Amino acid sequence: MANAATAEDHVTLNIGSGGPVIATDFVNQVDMGYGNASGPAHFQVIKLSTGGAGEYALLSTDSPAPVQIWKIGNTDVSEGFLAVRGNTAGTQAVPVSISGATLEVNDITILGGTLDRILGASCDIRSIASGITLSVVGVSGNNSVAVTGDVSVSSGISADIRSLPLPTGITAYSKTVSDSTLQTFNSFSLSSGVKIKNYFSGLEGLTPGNSGPGGGILCVGYTGALSAGGSSGFLLSPGEEVFVEIDNMNRLVATSVDYDAAETFVIMSILGT
Repeated sequence: MANAATAEDHVTLNIGSGGPVIATDFVNQVDMGYGNASGPAHFQVIKLSTGGAGEYALLSTDSPAPVQIWKIGNTDVSEGFLAVRGNTAGTQAVPVSISGATLEVNDITILGGTLDRILGASCDIRSIASGITLSVVGVSGNNSVAVTGDVSVSSGISADIRSLPLPTGITAYSKTVSDSTLQTFNSFSLSSGVKIKNYFSGLEGLTPGNSGPGGGILCVGYTGALSAGGSSGFLLSPGEEVFVEIDNMNRLVATSVDYDAAETFVIMSILGT
């Protein structure tokens, strides 16, 4: 009987002598689906313990049941990882953004996925599988990669250098520059650089002396690092020339060095591609 009423929760043991009460849940249903005797029944309320032999640990908020996830859906997580997708269909990668922190990754293995891009990272590639093509987009604004240190090419790799890109334009002219002038130049994009020569006009007649402006020392420098008549740049005596590897003519400045009041002009000859 259940506390003098079989249709109520809980059952009293040894009801005639007042025994202890067993906690139950009375379910008033005729057919429970497990045999001929299935009908209204008491279901015993049981507290679980996770303790081993000779021990006990009743389940509670402070002592929850230990759980190990073995499989979720069709994903086997027994290897220690769980597949994560960026959408409910599982067809997109998970976007990860890290701000104000340093992330150090020693090894990356990609299985069945795609690493789209790495931004603002310093990394090296140890090996590349056969059939993979690499492209560089937007590095330093000019789609190029700087290589430092030693570069080696393994056997079986060949390079065809018969179709090197050639410059598509040229600029060539002469300019008279005095020691009171800091000569600047208009913008002209250069593929390889510019050749500069200090042309000595006295050689026109193949005799010593000046037949026109020229004969001074030419000084060339970089924008903002040279003043008129100064010698802080690269000096060229009459007849000397130099090739400068720059990407635009507007980075160049020039002046004549006043070492003799009679030689205050130079004729600067320029050839750039």
